[in-house]
Amino acid sequence: MKIIFASNSNFGLMVSEKLLKSKISLTKIITFPDKKIGRGQKKEPLPLKKFGIRNNIPIEEVDNIIHFHDVIEKEKADIVVVASFGLIIPKKTLSLGSKFINIHPSLLPKYRGPTPIQTSIVNGDQKSGVTLLFMDEKIDHGPIIDQRKVIFHQKIKYEEAEKLLAQEGGDLFTEKLPILKEKTNATPQREEEATYTNLLTKRSGLINWNESAKIIERKVRAYNPWPGTHTKVNCKNLKILEADVQLQTENCPSGVPGKLYLGTNNTLAVQTGKNFLLIKKLQLEGKNPTTSKEFLQGNISIIGSTLS
Repeated sequence: MKIIFASNSNFGLMVSEKLLKSKISLTKIITFPDKKIGRGQKKEPLPLKKFGIRNNIPIEEVDNIIHFHDVIEKEKADIVVVASFGLIIPKKTLSLGSKFINIHPSLLPKYRGPTPIQTSIVNGDQKSGVTLLFMDEKIDHGPIIDQRKVIFHQKIKYEEAEKLLAQEGGDLFTEKLPILKEKTNATPQREEEATYTNLLTKRSGLINWNESAKIIERKVRAYNPWPGTHTKVNCKNLKILEADVQLQTENCPSGVPGKLYLGTNNTLAVQTGKNFLLIKKLQLEGKNPTTSKEFLQGNISIIGSTLS
């Protein structure tokens, strides 16, 4: 059986690694061309390309849907597996004869779109999951083959959630592959239950201190490593890498949102729209990541400042 795997994400990389461990043979990997990174703008292959090279899987680099269509038409694969690919595949391509199957990290129809994992964490969901579906020309819209639920603990971070869902996605595809060789019954999605997620930008991680500490702390976990949660102090960028919530009692000081206080155990406590955000780990522009305690040893004068 010829199986093509198409992805441009770390989620897709982890799914493909799981498939390899499950003895699923991939005929070809389709991914984006090498990206320019860093100050020197040196081209660097995507992790999925490196995975393919290490495991002697042929690689096809595409940067537009026309090129993708031509590759699929030429290969005549039985199944095309898509996992966070980033290109909308049109009906013309979906009609070439291959079975297009999407592995999506949410319990569809909830959280269609590009950021289901981040959205789930920000919303405080305790349950998520992965969906195996046949693709149509609409985004994450096709009929569902099967789903698998995943439980999120209260302090789950993006990278941990991504790994859990990728593992489950790989397992689910492996389990269903024997029946995918034949015609498979699938369940149409309940359109009235559909919700959508948005593409993240660097600005998405800009902290609004008027929000509650609970929401900001969730964003710290959801947006690491990208786009990160960040603010400004004394005109310098400050990344918040780890944080917690401290409830505000009647005896606690009350200031404008963004004001810095000395918290318990030498942490930085930031007034928010509701309660305090305790900063446990941070990174000041031009510096290495550090704990609040280490940071305060040379920056105690920062207490009383207001983060913008």
